[in-house]
Amino acid sequence: MLIRRIALPVVVLTSLALLAAACGDNDDGESSPPSEIQATETPVGIDLVASSGIVGGDPDFNFVALTWQGYWLSRDHFGPFVMASGMGIPFEPPMEMLQQAMEMVAQNPDDVVMIPANMAPLQAIYASGSPNLLNDPRDFDPLDFEGFRLDPDSFDVTVSVRGQAETMLKESQWAHNFANAHFGEPEGDFGAQQRFIGMMVAMLSQMQGQYAMQELLGDDGLYHDSDGALDFTGNWVMLHGLSDIAGLTSDRGELNHGRYMAPDAHQAFEGAANGLLAALEDREPASADEAAAAIRALAYRAWTADDTAVAERALSRARAIADEQLVDFTSEDVTQLAAAVTGLIATSAATDDEKYRDAADAIFDRLADDFDPEHGVFKSKSVYSVDDVAWIIAGLNSLTQLGGDATKGPASRALLAFYESTISLAGMQLSAPPGKDGAMASEWEKDLPSVVYYHPADTPSPPAAGKLPVPASEVTWDGDSWEVTSDTFVPAGAMHLANELNWIGPHLGSIPFPPVTDAVSNQVPDAGAPVTSATLVGKKIAFDVDALTVPAGQEVTITFDNQDAAVPHNLHVQAGPEGDFKTEIVEGPVLHTDFRDRRTREL
Repeated sequence: MLIRRIALPVVVLTSLALLAAACGDNDDGESSPPSEIQATETPVGIDLVASSGIVGGDPDFNFVALTWQGYWLSRDHFGPFVMASGMGIPFEPPMEMLQQAMEMVAQNPDDVVMIPANMAPLQAIYASGSPNLLNDPRDFDPLDFEGFRLDPDSFDVTVSVRGQAETMLKESQWAHNFANAHFGEPEGDFGAQQRFIGMMVAMLSQMQGQYAMQELLGDDGLYHDSDGALDFTGNWVMLHGLSDIAGLTSDRGELNHGRYMAPDAHQAFEGAANGLLAALEDREPASADEAAAAIRALAYRAWTADDTAVAERALSRARAIADEQLVDFTSEDVTQLAAAVTGLIATSAATDDEKYRDAADAIFDRLADDFDPEHGVFKSKSVYSVDDVAWIIAGLNSLTQLGGDATKGPASRALLAFYESTISLAGMQLSAPPGKDGAMASEWEKDLPSVVYYHPADTPSPPAAGKLPVPASEVTWDGDSWEVTSDTFVPAGAMHLANELNWIGPHLGSIPFPPVTDAVSNQVPDAGAPVTSATLVGKKIAFDVDALTVPAGQEVTITFDNQDAAVPHNLHVQAGPEGDFKTEIVEGPVLHTDFRDRRTREL
């Protein structure tokens, strides 16, 4: 396979400890328990304090604990992995950039940023590896990341597009989290560490995106694994990640939180997202999970795109995929049913159209009929990959947040039971840091119940397990008990699960459902009054006009202004029985004055 390398602006990226505590004092200097940063409204029918009731479950594990345990485990999954494990191609963080970032978050003597030793930030993500730690973390200082190294001999060194993309998205979403007002103002005495982490993970996601554009982008406009394999779901997730990074680096405050703007990087990622959109636009997803990944990516492209025409194209395509593939979806596979729910709720949120929510509610009825509430599993499924668990959590969480009033309560109870069963009792979560006993925990955090951080009866610490705090790739239910049938660490699924856990709630600043309707109209483009002359501008791989009305039987003159440097465009008019016509394909920037002067015809 031929790989196309493209010139990109240099973006220097760095990162630091992702194991720091994420909460602390509020603006009044008083203790700030988790209840102060939960959603202000309880969704209809959801019992926040009832336990799951499953056999072997923890009576203290309720929906509040689930919400915050999801937050902490999401951090555990990606922080030690991208900063310490070495399971990928690392780079050396320039100290001057670290120092500059510390200045930007305004650390002060009462709010000091701590930088760990022996970091191994990854610019490329390997496909899999053993989660077994080479070292015992207890033999190392908590700020020495050498304690979390994995064995290089166990690595599948293929760079997976989906693993790369899920990790990029994980980091860009956590950049949103760390920009939340909960972490204080620069002049305050709490939050510098978290604000600093936010800046670092935003830049780390850019480094990984740069690597993908330089090393994995093929001549077909799609991203290929380093061994040449093509994964369309991975490409949709890549579009999701590129779009989120384009938004973070833009000058739009609602997207970058006033702190991540990077004009050169923005242009690179905006162009990359539009290029991938063009390459995927005619793709018909082959499964419900691919359709769900596509719709999520298209919603993000619609939300973050600079060009309204691009946004409208993306949203129109999302709606078409939902209409054609998901509205009446049926399957015997609960993972595919849950993925269909995810895609439908994402479409409903993006278009503000309740028909998609109603279709998702109908699919949930089939999921509920198959669910065993006593054990928190589905009767038809015994083997669960980490990706299965991620999609099922995604579907149930989507309904808990945005399903119909009659569905939210049952979906939340199924989510609680399924999570506790697969993540905790099955042992999919291989280890979890002790949280409140950690070296970076603030005083009030040490008084919180352990269940906020991990499932205390079933989740060992990394030293006790001898494993990185990540999920196993597969667990199996035999009708009576669980077994981890593969503990291989697979970032494509693990980082997908990390995102779904972060989106339970959602927490702080994470954005599972971008406010697309605030950015782009849902309506069919208005072609306006009939015209006999018009100018079309080609910019950022899109036209600035969606539709034109022309009078029948009259000549129409169009000027085509291609402003995309080095990008070939032309204008092709399909004129029906009288025949088509089109301009020459010419690289921009160029103005088709010959078309304006001579190439007129009756349309």
